[in-house]
Amino acid sequence: MPSRVNRYAPAIIRRRRAAQLGNVGVVTRPGFRPAPQDCYRLVYLPDKRILTIKRRAGINVASETQAGQLNEFQSANRIATLDGYRALAILSVIAFHYTVRWAPPNDPNAHFPSGAMFDGLAPFEYGWLGVELFFVISGFVILMTLERCRNVGDFVCRRFARLWPPLVVAATLTTAVIYIIGPLDWRPNRYDYLTSILLIDESITSRLLHHSTKWVDGAYWSLAVEIRFYVLAAIVYLAVGRKFIRLWLGVLVAVYFATLLVDYLPIANPQIANAQRLLSFIFFPEYLPYFTLGVCVYEIYSKGSLRRQAIAGMVMAVCIILYSAAFGENIFVLKDASTCILANLIIFILFYLFLIDHSLVSIFKTRYIVALGQASYSLYLIHQSIGIAIMRKCVEHSLPYLIALPITIGVVIAISHLLFRYIEIPAKTWILRKSQSFVGTVERRVPSLSYK
Repeated sequence: MPSRVNRYAPAIIRRRRAAQLGNVGVVTRPGFRPAPQDCYRLVYLPDKRILTIKRRAGINVASETQAGQLNEFQSANRIATLDGYRALAILSVIAFHYTVRWAPPNDPNAHFPSGAMFDGLAPFEYGWLGVELFFVISGFVILMTLERCRNVGDFVCRRFARLWPPLVVAATLTTAVIYIIGPLDWRPNRYDYLTSILLIDESITSRLLHHSTKWVDGAYWSLAVEIRFYVLAAIVYLAVGRKFIRLWLGVLVAVYFATLLVDYLPIANPQIANAQRLLSFIFFPEYLPYFTLGVCVYEIYSKGSLRRQAIAGMVMAVCIILYSAAFGENIFVLKDASTCILANLIIFILFYLFLIDHSLVSIFKTRYIVALGQASYSLYLIHQSIGIAIMRKCVEHSLPYLIALPITIGVVIAISHLLFRYIEIPAKTWILRKSQSFVGTVERRVPSLSYK
C-alpha cells in the first residue's frame, strides 16, 4: 500500500473511534488524490477488521468491515500478477491436454491422435508443469487466507465457497457432454460423479465402494491434492499461528527424510508399503515443495516476521525440486532432466520477479490476461474432457485439427467466463454471507479453533 494512504489511516481510525460511527463512512480530506490503481485500498487492523479506503465522487470514504465479509473477487483483495500467473498455468495445461496428452505414445488408446503432430515440442510435452505453478500460487494464497480467517470454520467456509459451486456445475456439464459426444470409455458412472463432486480421492472411494472409480475429468486429481494441503495447512496454522513458517519447514524436512528412509527400506514388506502409501497420502511429498515455495513467497511478500526462515525455506524447496528433476525422481520419472530443470527455473524466476516487482511481470497485469486468470479455476474444471470431445467431433466432420484447436479453446474460455461470472462469484458471495453466523458460532462455542 502506498505510504500516502498509510499516512492518513491513523487519523481515519481516530475519527471513527471518537465519533463511534460504526459502519458509517468517514470522509477524509478531499485534497487526497490517489492514482487510478490506488482508488481502492485496504488497511488490515490487528483485530481482524479492515479499513476500506476508496474514491467516491472526488473524495475519499473510509469504512470498516469484518475480513470474512469481503468478496475475494473485489479488485482490492486480489493480486493482478498472480492472476496473470494463473493464466499462464492454465494455458500451459491446455497446451498439454489439447496436443500430446491424448495422442500416442502418451495415450496408448489414442483418444485424440491428431495431437501427435506436436510430439517432441517441449512447451507442449511439459505443459503439465502448469499444475505445479498452480500449487505454488495456492501455497501463497492459502497462507494469506489463513492470516485473514477468524477460525477454522471461517477457513473451511471460504474454501468450500471457492471450490464447490463451480465444481458441481462443471462436473455435471462435463458428464452430460461426455455422454453426448465423448469417448465411450470416458463415460462416468454415478460413483465417478459422486467422487468428483465430493472431491474424495478416487483411491478412497474405490476401496469404500468396492468399485473402481475415476474422476469425471482427469484434471480433478490436483483438486484432491489441494484439499489435503488445505487440511495440513489449517492444522499447522491452528497449532502455531503466525509462526506457521517455522513448523511448516519442519514438516517439509521431516517428510523429505522420511521419504528417503522409506525408499531405502525393502518395499516387499507390507508394513513398509503401507507406511509409504500413508506418508504419500497425508503429506504428498511430490508436491509439498511447491506449496512450500508458495507459502515462503507470501511470508516475504507480506513482510512477515519470519522472512529469513522463509528465504531458507525457499532455498530448501528449490533444491528439493531441482534434485528431483535432475535425477528423475517423483513426478519427473522418465522425463528429460534438462527440460524439467529449465521449466522449474522459469517458475522460480517468475516468483523472484514478482517479489521485486520487476517491470517484466507487467505483461501479466494486462486486462485480458488477468481476466483469464480470474476464471482459471472454472476453465480448469471444464477444459479437458469437454475440449477433447469437441475436437474429436470436429475432426470426425473433416474440420482440420489446426482450425478446430483455436475454436475449441475459444469455446471453453467463453464457457468458463460464464461459469465464473454467473456461478462462481454469486455462489461464493452468497455462501460467505450466509456462513457468518456459523463462523461466529464456532468462535463462541469452540474457542480452541480460533486463529486469534
